[in-house]
This record gives sequence, C-alpha cells and structure tokens, in this order.
Amino acid sequence: MSVLDRFRLTDKIAMVTGAGKGIGAEIALAYADAGADVALLARTVTDLEQVAAAIKERGRRALIVPTDVMDLEALPPAVEQTVAELGGIDILVNNAGGAVPAPFMDTRAEHMEWAFHFNVSAPVELTRLAVPHMLARGGGAVLNIGSMAGAHSSRGFIAYGTAKAAIAHATKLMASDLAPKIRVNAILPGAIETWALNWYLGYMEEQGTPIRDSMVERTLLQRNGEPGDIGGAAVFLVSEASSFVTGKLLEVDGGWCFELIPRSIPDL
Repeated sequence: MSVLDRFRLTDKIAMVTGAGKGIGAEIALAYADAGADVALLARTVTDLEQVAAAIKERGRRALIVPTDVMDLEALPPAVEQTVAELGGIDILVNNAGGAVPAPFMDTRAEHMEWAFHFNVSAPVELTRLAVPHMLARGGGAVLNIGSMAGAHSSRGFIAYGTAKAAIAHATKLMASDLAPKIRVNAILPGAIETWALNWYLGYMEEQGTPIRDSMVERTLLQRNGEPGDIGGAAVFLVSEASSFVTGKLLEVDGGWCFELIPRSIPDL
C-alpha cells in the first residue's frame, strides 16, 4: 500500500457529531474527500442539509441524523439509523461540545455538570453504543475533539477547560479499554475561528476588550486557525496512516506558546 493510499478512507462509514458547521462540518467533508460515507449529527437540519449536499457532490453518501447529543436517549436511535441506512460504523468523531466562558465566581455546580455532560458523558455514551457495530466490521477508530483549553489555564474557562481536560484523559482510558481492535485518539484544537469563537471575539470587542490581535501575537504561526486546519489531522488519526497510534492527543494549535487569551477578567 502506498503512503497516499494509507490516508484513504474508501468505503468507510463515519459518524460525526456537531457536523452542521465549523470543525465538525470540515471533518465530514474531509472524510468524504478521502472516500468515506458520513452520518451527520447535529440539531439544526438546515445546516446538515448544506453539508450533506457538499458530500454528495463529492460522490459519497451522506445521512442526515438530526440529534441533540445532550439527550442521551436520542443516541441509540441515531446509531441504529446510521447502521440501518449506511451499513455500519467504522469511524466515530465526537466533535459536539462547548461551554460559555464565565468568571470563576459566576460559575455554579450546574454549569460544571452541564459542561461535563456535553463534553464527556455524551461522547463516552455514544462511543459505547457505536463500539459493537465497529467490532462487527472488524474494528474501527474513535476521534474525540478536545481543546487546548483543557491543557492550559486561562481565566474564565473553569467549566469548559475542566471538561475538555476530562475528555482528553478519557481518550487515553478508552484507548486502553478498546484496544487492540479499536483505536481512540483526540485532537486538541487551539484558537480555531468557528462561529462560537467568532461570537466570543465579537462579544469581547463589544465589552471594550478586543483580543483577536493578542491571540495572533501569542501564536507561533501568527494567525488563528480555520476549521479546515483540523480536517487533515482528523483524516490521519482514523486512517491506516496512523494504524500504530492510539491513546494520543494531537495538538493542532499553531504553536500556542503561553496564555493565549489576555487577562480579560480582572483580579478580585
């Protein structure tokens, strides 16, 4: 097999959460480019329809599965629909996640529990449901999307950063439990200008604390990332090109060299 062939996902079946926009949409398109069929999970059908149309233009199958991953009872039907209509599951990308930044003193237990449920409990449960179908096809690959916020400390990210640190370590534990037939890895994106980050940057500017320029200055490659920057890494980690890689956290952050976001929250 040639090096290029090892990156191909020909006739693989992938399930991607948060696939309607941003990083999830770009991963889904990258997988279609590499030859996979993709089940698209998100809440907003109109977003999924646009991604599905782009996948079909690439000559691959796309299945729209409207799903709120926060609702654990919605996950089994999503898995079963994917298997019934596409034929199985080879790849699972747990991309959906997030939390609203807030100062520590404004963060309550319910905020922590919400962030943990969204970023950890839902991905772990969806993986548990997908694993038997991967084993039925001889094995598979799971890719979790974490965040550099889980590896570094920045003010205002106690809920999000803690949850992303948890899914990073869960990746290593899942890799241990699911080896050797299923590989589990994670990507830790840095500042990727998704709709969510752009909303936050706009909000900070409205508050009189513009931070985009400072973020760029604190990144070695002197720019914020784009969702497409994650696609290549996402293909690598589920393809044969990474067949001897599991339990690893790949930082895709442009060279995050110290606290990325300036202190926008004042001292107490």
